[in-house]
Amino acid sequence: MSDLAFELGSQLLAQATRPNLNNYVPHPKQKQFHGSQQKAKLFLGGNRSGKTTGGTVEALYWLRGYHPNRAVPEPPIRARAIGVDFKDGVERILKPEFQRWIPPSLLKNGSWFDSFNSYTNTLTLTNGSFLEFMSYEQDIEKFAGTSRHFVYFDEEPPKAIWNENKMRLIDTNGSFWITMTPVLGMTWIYDDLYIPGITGTDPNILVVQVEITDNPHIHNDAIEIAFKGMDANEVEARKRGKFLQMSGVIFPHFDERHIKTLPPLDYLKQFPWYASMDHGLNSPTAWLWHAVEPDGTVYTFHEHYQREWTIDKHAAYIHQRNKEWGREPISYVGDPSIRNRNPQTGLSVQVVYAMQDIPIALGNNDYSSSFNKMNMYLNAKPPKWYVTNNCINLIKEMRRYRWANYKSAKIRDERNPQEKPHKKDDHAVDAARYFFSFMPDLTYDIPKPEDHRPAVESFLFPTRPEYGDKTTESDFYAVREYDSDFSPVDEYLGNMY
Repeated sequence: MSDLAFELGSQLLAQATRPNLNNYVPHPKQKQFHGSQQKAKLFLGGNRSGKTTGGTVEALYWLRGYHPNRAVPEPPIRARAIGVDFKDGVERILKPEFQRWIPPSLLKNGSWFDSFNSYTNTLTLTNGSFLEFMSYEQDIEKFAGTSRHFVYFDEEPPKAIWNENKMRLIDTNGSFWITMTPVLGMTWIYDDLYIPGITGTDPNILVVQVEITDNPHIHNDAIEIAFKGMDANEVEARKRGKFLQMSGVIFPHFDERHIKTLPPLDYLKQFPWYASMDHGLNSPTAWLWHAVEPDGTVYTFHEHYQREWTIDKHAAYIHQRNKEWGREPISYVGDPSIRNRNPQTGLSVQVVYAMQDIPIALGNNDYSSSFNKMNMYLNAKPPKWYVTNNCINLIKEMRRYRWANYKSAKIRDERNPQEKPHKKDDHAVDAARYFFSFMPDLTYDIPKPEDHRPAVESFLFPTRPEYGDKTTESDFYAVREYDSDFSPVDEYLGNMY
C-alpha cells in the first residue's frame, strides 16, 4: 500500500471513528449555552463538566459559518481562543479540544498539520476562517490590532486582557464567551458579568452554571473519589461552578431579600435618620443614610461615594441633600481614625467636618462585634436591615466582602483562618459598620404600648408616632441619652450634645 493510500485510509478511519461536529450531542446545559442569542456568554462549570467542549464547539460553529441556533457572519471569520498559558492552557487543553471536534472537511487536505501554523499559533480553515491561539501570559500590546468576530476565553482572563479584546469586537459587532471554573473567587467577573447576567440587569449577558454531574460521561464513583477530603468551599467551585471565596464571605446571607426599591421619602421621614461615613481621598469616601423604624428595622436608603473630593465638597453635598430632603440626620457617625491629626495642619478630618457644621461621632472599629451585629440584623426573620437598590456600591461590597486570606495555599493549610477582613473595596461596608457599631443591640421582642420600651426604642423614639400627637417634631427627632459603651466626646469638640 502506498504512503498516499495509507494516509488517506488513516484520515477516513479517523473521521469515521472520532467525535466531531457531525456527531456532537450536547448535554442540556451545553444546549442552553449554544441556544442563546446573547453576545456575551459566561459558562461556569465544575471540572470535567463539559464547559471547554461547549466553548470549543461554539467556536467551530462560528468558524465554519453555520450555527444551528443563531445567525453568524459569513466566512472568512477572524477569531481568537485564549488560554491561561501556552504550555498547559493552549497545548494541553485548547488545541487538543479543537483537534478532537473539528471535522476534517474544514481542514486543508483534511490535515490539522497542514492547517496549523506553529510559528503564529494560527489555525486556518478551507473557507478562509482563522483562529489564533493566545495566552494570558502575553503582554497587553499583543492583543491590540485588527478586529475579530469572536473571542473565546478559556478560564478567567485578567480584566485588562478582557478589556483589550472587547475593543477588537467593536468593528464586527462581535461576541465573546468565557468558560471557567471560578476557583479564584469573587473577582471582577463576579461583579461585571455574573451579577448583571443572573439578575437580568444586562440582557446581553448569558450565565450558565453547570455541575460536573450534568456531564453524562462522568461516572459518579469517579466524582466521589475526586472530591473526597476536599475543602467544602473548593468543592462548590470545582464541582458545581459556584463563585465562593476560598476564605469565606463575611455576610453569607445577604441576598435579594435585603434589597428593596427606594420607598417614598414621606414614608422614611416618619422615622429618625442617621448618616455614617468612611473617609478616603485616593480611595473613595463613602457616606450612607439610614432610617430606623420603631421596631429597630433599618433602611439604608442613600449613598454618596466619591474619590478625590476634599472635605468641603463632601460637606457641601451633605448640606445640599439635607436642604433638598428638608431634614438633617439625628447623628453623624464615622471612622474612628478621622480623629487623627494631620501633621502639617494640626487638624483632624473630624475637626474639619465640624468646622463645616457636620459633627461626627466616632464609631467602634472592632470587626468582630460590628460584623456580628450586622449579621444579626440580616438574619432576623423578617430581616431588620434593608438596603435600597440605589445604593449600588454598598450592595456590591456586601456581596463579596470576605475574610482576609493567606496568599499561599500551603500557608492556608497550616494556619488558622484570619480574623480580619480583606481590606479592598470595603468603603461603603465600613460606613455601614460604623453605624451598626453605634446602634444599641437589636431587641427582637417588641412589647405592647403599655409596657416599657426596649433600649433601642427609647433611644430612637421618645414617643412613637402612633402613640399620640403631643410630641413636637423637635422633641421627636431630639437625641436622648442612652446607655452605651460609646461616649460621643472628643478632645476637639467636647460633648457633642
